Order: sequence, then structure tokens, then C-alpha cells
Amino acid sequence: MNVNHTESAADILIRGNVIFDSLSDVPFRGAVAVKGNRIAAVLKDDDGAMMADAHTKIVDAGGRLVMPGFHDNHVHLLMAGMFREYVNLIDCRSAEESAKLAYEAAQKDEDKSGWVIGFQWYHVFWDNPELPDKKTLDAYFPDRPVFLLNAEAHGCWLNSAGLKRAGITKDTPDPDGGVIVRDETGEPTGILLEGAVALVTIHALVFPPEKERSLIRSYMDGAKAYGITSLIDVMPYFHGNMGDLSIYSEMDRSGELTTRIHAAPDLFGDLDLVLDWQKKYNSEKLTVNHVKQFVDGVFTTHTALMLDDYADKSGDRGLSLFDTDAIEAAVPEAHKRGLSVKLHCLGDRANRMALDYYEKAIRLYGKNNCRHAIEHCELVTEEDIPRFGQLGIVPSVQPEQIALTQIYAENPYPAVLGKDRAWQTWRLRDLLASAGVMAFGSDCPVIDNNPFFEIYRAVTRVHNDGEPAGGQNPAQKLTVAESLKAYTAGSAYSALRDHELGSLRAGNFADIIILDRNLFETDDIKNARVDLTVFDGEIIYERDKG
Repeated sequence: MNVNHTESAADILIRGNVIFDSLSDVPFRGAVAVKGNRIAAVLKDDDGAMMADAHTKIVDAGGRLVMPGFHDNHVHLLMAGMFREYVNLIDCRSAEESAKLAYEAAQKDEDKSGWVIGFQWYHVFWDNPELPDKKTLDAYFPDRPVFLLNAEAHGCWLNSAGLKRAGITKDTPDPDGGVIVRDETGEPTGILLEGAVALVTIHALVFPPEKERSLIRSYMDGAKAYGITSLIDVMPYFHGNMGDLSIYSEMDRSGELTTRIHAAPDLFGDLDLVLDWQKKYNSEKLTVNHVKQFVDGVFTTHTALMLDDYADKSGDRGLSLFDTDAIEAAVPEAHKRGLSVKLHCLGDRANRMALDYYEKAIRLYGKNNCRHAIEHCELVTEEDIPRFGQLGIVPSVQPEQIALTQIYAENPYPAVLGKDRAWQTWRLRDLLASAGVMAFGSDCPVIDNNPFFEIYRAVTRVHNDGEPAGGQNPAQKLTVAESLKAYTAGSAYSALRDHELGSLRAGNFADIIILDRNLFETDDIKNARVDLTVFDGEIIYERDKG
């Protein structure tokens, strides 16, 4: 703040013809005044001239959209940083192409003995949609261990050296909630699914403190360009929490954080320790109010929990990743302590189980300030949708996952679930109507954390080829206003920060972005860009338009 300011003058004054405050349903012409790290005033039909002096930085947004910073409600923070630093295999069309790209990327590594790490291979996208095996990787990596995480982050691909480093042999039993894929002789093929991934992540995804800081910085560098000023870090992975809160706190104290982190550690951890963390790590930029766990897996590997058989696998209704009795016992314990719970649920049976667990917690200990959520909510039955509103559960969704494939005809859901059930996935309109609130996120690194992909998908419900015509189950489309609210105020509500984040309102933290266009007047939402990001009252990003 400039000490020569008059007392009422703003440090930054943003004027615009299209200001969306995430409180009303339509944008307005006016100004947003920032003083220190807070919003001093939001003015309608007023350019704020009375709040400016010679030292005020004035930003004229014109017809560009001014709105609160995005709040990503579902990020795997360290893995999202890894996603930016390690090779991305999403565009590969074969096992051979994936292995070759991973090899080319690995040639740049200074450490030629450590793990080769990569992301987002997906056999579903390949010309031959069969699971790969270790032999393809062995041809490129005879000695160095390789860990390649698939696009769902619920399976991985290893070479022989990786299996050896993780101690996985023919005699290694399948862990609870996981599968070691084997050949006809019983030898591991190099593919691990669900809980079996923990057998290797405990070795491959453990980083020294400076590397962890580097990964967080990598994520934040991308996030500021996307206008993401807050997130919930869903920390648990198959081997336990990813991320060290003491490192987050050090970066907070040193002024390095350019996004607010709301940490959600493991529901299966020591809940009293989480309460200690809640007290210890409680600043404007770092909080601990949630715990998180998985109830099921994903549809494409038949690990999401279903009420009825999978359409392409008679007698199969999914795989429970963890002891669901333990989840049922842990949810009330978290609720009793005032810790909000986030449960990963895709299948209709998993969603029903989670709702049952929350209902039991409320029945045992009464309603409190907890804002429990179900993450993903992909398939929810007609009779369970009203329970979100009745129990006060936040549907936390990632609409970009509606378009699992680039081309609608290649979408595996109709084959896996059957056409009728596939059509009923992602009932966003019904869930919002029931709960009265919705939170958007990306699930990065499963999906790129570009918010405009999520908004576009929620509004159109089409794949990138424009199919199906009119959108999948078009009655479930959301409006632009509803989608923006879900990505700002809704996520802030989920994080228990709606009193100070997620909207443009006097007294809130000054986390504000300006887009390159008015999303209310364009069909080209997914190509939108952020021109300017204000975080905590400081301009931290301006897009180079050269």
C-alpha cells in the first residue's frame, strides 16, 4: 500500500461493463475497489472515481468479464505439480508410442537412476485398446524403474525394474481393494489397479522437501494463469497422504503461496491429530477443515460400486477400494469432531453408501457446521438425489469428465454401463436443485486444471466433436451463471470460507480475475483466457498479449 494514499483511496480500482460478483445471476457495470488484501467496495453503475487518487492503479476491463478468482474444489496438489513437470502421454495412440515418449523425456533427466514418471496414458484411447505390459517398457528401460500413471489415476504401468524396485513378484498377493494384473503363468504384467498402486507409489512418489516445494511452485505457476486463487487439496492417495503440511506452512510464512490451500488429509488417519493440524495450520492462506477417502474406483476398470451388474460384465458390481465398514465408522467420528468429510463416489451404490454414512453421522451426533461432500457424483439414482438437500451434502463435481473421450462415439460408458445408465451420469441440474449449492473442481492431474474446460462442458454437455447433438441429457445443462458460481462461491462454501472468499463483496479477500472475453455472450467458452489475476490484493499475473 502506498503511504501517500488518502485514507479512502483504493490501491487498485477495476472498472468494467461486465462484473459478475457470484452473488447475483447477471453481471453489471461498475467497479471493484481493492485496499490492502481486501475488497473495499463493489459499486454498481459507478466508476469508483471517488475512491481513486493519483496513487491508485486503475484497470479498465471494458467489456471483458470481471469475477472472483476460481476456487478448484478437487486438486491432488503434489500430483498436479508433477503433471506439469513430467511427461504427459494423453495423445499417444499405442503402448509403443507411450513408451517411446517416456524414454525421450527421460533423456533430459539429470538423475539417470531414479524413477521415470509419467502421466495419462490410457489404453481406452489407443488404436488397440488392450492393457499394455512391462515388456514394451523393458525394451526402452532395461534397468531404470518406470512408473506411468493412467488417465484415471486408478492404475499404473511398470517395467520389470519398477516391479523389482517395489518388491512385486509372482508370489506377491493382491492387496485389499487392488489387483496385480498377471499373465497366464501368474507373473505380474506390469499393470497395477486401484489399491495395488500403493505397492509402488510408496517408493516412486516420495519426494525430499525441496522437490515438494518445486512441485507446488510448478502448480501455482500454471494456476495463476488460469485465475485459480483457491483450492482444496485432496491429499490421500493409495499409500497415504501426499504432501507435507509443514512445507505448505513454510511457504505460507515466506510469502510464496499464490493460491489459498485448504488441505483435506486422510479420513483413516489420526483424527485428533487432524484437529491439532487445524489449530496449527490456520492462516488466511492455509487451513485444514476436511478429511477425504475413496469409497469406490472408476467405471472403465469396473471398480466403481454399482447397484446392478455392469452391462459388459455380468455378475460384476464393482470393487470396494477400502474397508467400507471402516469408512462407515470413521465418518461419524470425523463429523463428531467437526471435520467435513469428502468421499470419492462414482457408482450409484457408492453414492448411496456415502449418503447412508452421512445420515448415520447426523443421526448419532446431530447437525453441526460440517459441510460434507460427495466427490464426482457420476451416477446417482432418482431416489438418492433428494437426499443431498435433506442431509446438506455438497455435490462436488468435475464436468470435464463428461467428455471422457474427444469423440462421443468412442465414449466407453455406454458399453460399460449400458446406454440408459450412461445417459443418466452427471445429473448436474438435479443435484444443484436438490442441494441448493454445487462445487466445481478439476481433479487435476486426472484432468487438466483449465477452468474453462469445466464450464464449457457443464453448459454444453458435448464432446469435442460437438456430439451428441444438443448435449448428453440436455435437461441437466447448467447456465453460465450457475457454472461460474459453482467454481467460485460454491467451492468457497464447500471449504467453509464463503464468508470471505468466492464472491466480490466488500470485506472479502481481494482475489479477482479479468477474462479476455464476456462468457455470457460467447459460445467459445473453452478457449477463453485469463488476462489478469489479483491474489490477496496483489496483481500476480498479467497475460502477455504480444
